[in-house]
This record gives sequence, structure tokens and C-alpha cells, in this order.
Amino acid sequence: MRSRVVQRVMATAVALVGTLAGAVVTGATPASASPIRNTTPWSILLCRFADRPATPQPPSFFANFLTPAGAGTGGVADYFTDQSGGRVSLAGSTIRGWYTMSWTLAEFQSIDRWTRIQRCVDTAAANGYTVPAGHRIAVMLNDWVDSGAAGGRVLLDPGAWNVGFAAHEMLHGIGLGHSFSNDTTYQNAPWSQPGEYDDPWDEMSAMHIYAFTTANYGTSAVGLNGYHRDELGWLPKNRVFTMGADGIGSRTISLAALETPAATGPQLVRIPFNPGDLFNYYTVEYRRKTGWSAGIPADTVLLHEVRDGTPYLIRTGPGGGPAQSLNANGVQISVNGLAGNNASVTITTDIVNRCLLGYVWRDADQSDYVCVTPATRSQVAADNAAAASRWTNGPYGPHTCISGYVWREAFLGDDVCVTPAQRAQAAADNAAGPGRVLRPAG
Repeated sequence: MRSRVVQRVMATAVALVGTLAGAVVTGATPASASPIRNTTPWSILLCRFADRPATPQPPSFFANFLTPAGAGTGGVADYFTDQSGGRVSLAGSTIRGWYTMSWTLAEFQSIDRWTRIQRCVDTAAANGYTVPAGHRIAVMLNDWVDSGAAGGRVLLDPGAWNVGFAAHEMLHGIGLGHSFSNDTTYQNAPWSQPGEYDDPWDEMSAMHIYAFTTANYGTSAVGLNGYHRDELGWLPKNRVFTMGADGIGSRTISLAALETPAATGPQLVRIPFNPGDLFNYYTVEYRRKTGWSAGIPADTVLLHEVRDGTPYLIRTGPGGGPAQSLNANGVQISVNGLAGNNASVTITTDIVNRCLLGYVWRDADQSDYVCVTPATRSQVAADNAAAASRWTNGPYGPHTCISGYVWREAFLGDDVCVTPAQRAQAAADNAAGPGRVLRPAG
């Protein structure tokens, strides 16, 4: 039967995906970004060690590298403007320093990153600069000790003064987490999680990304994936399409590349599939080898699964390339072809018939997808089994119900005899059914 086969296949797919993905999820920290728009200024503080007086770059270098003062030179401010579609500006950012701290390089080796940042902030304050309210903080150190983010603040030593590293850490500073792949055999470093940093098409896997050498600021960044742009509010709502929201479960979509927003069509497709978690879904995006993504091998469609606020690039297997098709969890995706700024993708999903957690298909017949409680489905099955015993050979034929029973009428032609209460239940379930289906708003 249709329902039994679909349920069995879906159960097998869920079990398999869960087995493969379990190790990836363990320890992964969900991203906590929220829409970031308008002016987002940074205080960029330059601090040198008590025993290291050299200043490897003048303040003007950091103004050009990290703020709109260097607009058009390929720095971090240019990257943010491009990736946000102009929705974010680093205007108002300030450069202060070089300040000489009271601590030596050796003394910085034994303290945590937050404290390292705070010591520079305190030194700036002692020299008359207090970070304004609303400013984010990025600290530049004049010698090699540590680079990264901590609590929304950024620390960069000379080894990180390139666009790829700096943009990655500043994106951490506005709330983005790392990107992953579903390849649990990949481990970037002894301390990283399986699959972490293994989406080289996404800046949140830096420095394991498809980069190129910039004209002025070393290693480039790469474009953000669609999930991260959406998470930051950098994709217009009308460029994100949610499968099933309109009740249609199969369609061919012309995707516009994330790098070419002037092209027509959605730039990101979401495909929810988990009745217990509406934020567990697949995404489909098209990436072009141009702009900040000029370092990627070729134009390509990428599939991700989003779990716990983290996007996982779907690969063909351990060490494999990006999957170009998918058949799991009631979802089928196939790439038909690429043509310039657009890619054709066919997506089919049973999301329009998938019940929310706590409900199941009624199954009064093989095309009955109304979502009901498990108890109601059991009652329906029992009524179907008892149907013949509730008919009478009266003047209106064998389908006349005996006294005390009426036609159920769950759908046109449903002449199973049930109690009046069960017929009322069927009518109520028909009315409530649309609200019990996994069909999130687009």
C-alpha cells in the first residue's frame, strides 16, 4: 500500500541520516546571529607589547583594510557591503593606537583570549579612548600570539591581517557560527568537531576556503552561503522560497546565483522536512565563480542540511564533492543544468502531506492524508474492519447502515458505517487538518 511503503522508506532514510549525522551534531554550537543591518561601527584598537615596540603597519593601513576609508580597495568593508547587498555599512568605525601595553608578549601567552582583548581595551581607556556604546571591538596586536573571536570581540595578530581571516572573525563578532559538512571523517584540527570548517564555498569555514590573493590585503574571503546570508537578514524575503508553503509539492525552480542578485528568481530554497522541528530543513543555492567567490573551482549548486542553527554542506561521501542530488526524508532534489546566472533545479517533497508532530495520516483509504491523532487513526481502522457487519440489506441496498450507525463521510463516497460521534469526528478532522500539516509560511 502507498502509505505503508512511504512510511517504511521514510523511516529508513531518517534512521540512516541520523546515524551518519550523529557524530557531527555532538558538540556543535548553534549560531546565535540575528539580522544585522544599517550602520555597524567598530572600534579598532592597535596595541603593542611592552617589550615589542615595532609597529608593523601604520594606523592608515587598518583604516583602509577594515573600514570604508578603503572603499574600492578590496578590504573587509567592501566584503561586508557586497555580501549584505548594501544592507550593512561599517561607517563610523574608528582606528585608535598604537597604544603601548604594560604587559610583555610572554605574559600574554598564559591568559585567555577575552583577557588579551580586555587588556588592550583597558590600555586604550587609560590613554583617553573609551569604546563608544554600540561599537564592536577588534584588537590588533603587533606580534604573533593569537587570533580569533571571543564573546563578540575580535583579536588579530599580524598573521591574520588578511581579508579571509579578518572577515571570518568579524562575522563571528556579529553572531555567525562555523559552517560544517556532513563528512564526519574530516577534521580540520585536533580541537575541531568532525566536519567543522568543511564548507570551502562559505566564509565561515575559513581558512579552509576557496580563496584567491587580493591586490592589497593578502588571502581573500569567499562568499557566504545562503543560510548565513538569510540568517543575517541579507537576503530579501522575496528571494527565499520555501517548498510546500503554497501547497505544491513538486516544481522546477530557476535559481539565481547568490553572487548575481540582479538575476531573476529565488536565491535560496528552503525545504523543511522534520515535523518535530520546523528549523531542520534542506537548502538549495547556486554559486558562481565570480566576485568574492572567484576562487571556487566552478559554478555549482550546493545542498545543505540545517540542524540546530548550523548549515551542513551535503557531500557525495567522505572526501567527495558537493552532492548534486538528494533523495531522503521524503525530499528529492535534482540539478537539471546551469546557464549563466541561473541554475535549473527540480524539487519534490511530501511536505504538503506530512503531519506535524503528534499527528498521523488518517488512512481511511489509500488517498486519505488528513492528519489526525493516533487514537483516531486506530478507530478509523477498526471501523473499516467492522464495516460489513454494520450494513443491512434494507430497501436501499447493502450499504444502508443498521440502526445506530451513519455513513462516516470523511470524503466523497465514504459509506463506512460509524457512530454519529465518529462522523462528527471525521468532519472536525477535515476542518482542522490543514493546520496539522508541515507547511510553514514562506
